[in-house]
Amino acid sequence: MRYPKYAARLIGFATLMGAMAAVPASAQDYVTPTYVGTTQQDVGVLDRPRPAYDAKGIPMGGFRLFPTLDLFGSYDDNVFRQPTGQSDYFFTVSLTLRLQSQWGRHFLEVYAGLNNYDYAKLSAQNLTDWKVGTDGRLDISRSAMLTANVFYGEMHELWSAPNNVVRFQASPNRYYQTHAEVVTAYQPNRLGIGFGGSFDRYDWMSTPAIGGGTLFNSDRNQDEYQAYTKVFYDFSPGYSGFVKASYDGRHFDHLFDRAGFDRSSHGYRYDGGLDMQITHLVSGEVFIGYLQQYYVQSVPTPLKNVSGLDYGVKLDWYASPLLTVHLNGSRQLQDVVLSGASVSDSKGINLSADYEFRPNIILQGNVDYTSARLVGTTRTDNYPGAGIGVKYLLNSYMSADLSYAYSERTSNSTGINYTDNTVSIGLNLHI
Repeated sequence: MRYPKYAARLIGFATLMGAMAAVPASAQDYVTPTYVGTTQQDVGVLDRPRPAYDAKGIPMGGFRLFPTLDLFGSYDDNVFRQPTGQSDYFFTVSLTLRLQSQWGRHFLEVYAGLNNYDYAKLSAQNLTDWKVGTDGRLDISRSAMLTANVFYGEMHELWSAPNNVVRFQASPNRYYQTHAEVVTAYQPNRLGIGFGGSFDRYDWMSTPAIGGGTLFNSDRNQDEYQAYTKVFYDFSPGYSGFVKASYDGRHFDHLFDRAGFDRSSHGYRYDGGLDMQITHLVSGEVFIGYLQQYYVQSVPTPLKNVSGLDYGVKLDWYASPLLTVHLNGSRQLQDVVLSGASVSDSKGINLSADYEFRPNIILQGNVDYTSARLVGTTRTDNYPGAGIGVKYLLNSYMSADLSYAYSERTSNSTGINYTDNTVSIGLNLHI
């Protein structure tokens, strides 16, 4: 066990907290902005300004720097998400830096962050994810705007993903991701139009194998392109209808993957929906439509195409100034490398709530369910889950969190069912 090392870290963190308390008064002159045109009921519990507890940031000319440091200790009773689980304690350190503009018009942000995971016994699971990027908004005129987001990072695939080969892998699959996205909208009157496009590049690393050697993942390297056009019309205050057409292209570096399949594909989505704000009670977006994904008809065995109902929902219910309820759901097509399966067709729904028990005590809860069908095979995986948590806001520099999460997989394929329980406690430090 390595608890002396953890104790040394906590001593260092306590020193850092003392340094935070000594930040010069110039960093405390920031006034939290108000929400123009809204009431307290319009703003979610977690989005509401709390001047006594919100981070003030460090002024840097026309910018303000927001550093955060999260320190968590957790217990996971099934690290590898297997029928017979291995448990372990792990320590997580998350550092984030966000440099945000404070201009009257336009917006620019530069950010960087990392998450370091350190396990007490299963040291092969120790890893560090990181990301650097920038995003911004250009206010071209009162009726036109342009936003962009670019990032690059190193990340890992969760053990619950169907692509893992747990019997052979010594650690999680890891990859680099490059992302770039641009969105523009023009609305001179009730009628408006928007365009968007994104590019994602995934470069997968080889995974250490149990007993030595490596498992190669280069057949998962790919470029993904997305583009859409959206036409919307404000037919009454608080209601905007829209139609949207999207294109999706996925191109793999290798002509054939490890099982001999060509996984490159392209697809379309045609959706119609509603953006709405029903008085001060409900706001968000709902849409329904049709999707198609076509796979290269390679030999000897082509992968199966996908088509059917497309849907999405993202609603916030401001039940009271103290309670906000969120409903989110969508259908996603996620690439896999399982023999005979063209894609994981996932249909998910999530219901969550934030309750302000006290001005500085936030209670949270969620339930979710996802059904994932491996298209081209008979396999279907179901993922129910739930969680509860409490956030205790101590002051403008520190808050504490306690949470419990339950997850499960039930499948018609043998030997891959699991249940998992994870408990976490931690501190969030911010300036």
